[in-house]
Amino acid sequence: MERNTGPRPATPDELIGIAEIRAILGVGKARAYTITRDRSFPPPWYEGLDGQTRLWLRADVESWLDRHRPGWRDA
Repeated sequence: MERNTGPRPATPDELIGIAEIRAILGVGKARAYTITRDRSFPPPWYEGLDGQTRLWLRADVESWLDRHRPGWRDA
């Protein structure tokens, strides 16, 4: 059974996956995994039981990026 940790339904446009996070950060798979597992990173909105399928709310990730990667929007 899958679990949705989000408090409300979200549309696909509101969600972001690890591939897009990697592209924004300009990092590889292992580094992206490390960053998204850090306790300062927002928790996934959705996580499959396998622990590999994870989605985040785009607004949460963008807020984190604003705090931890200033200037990322200009890149």
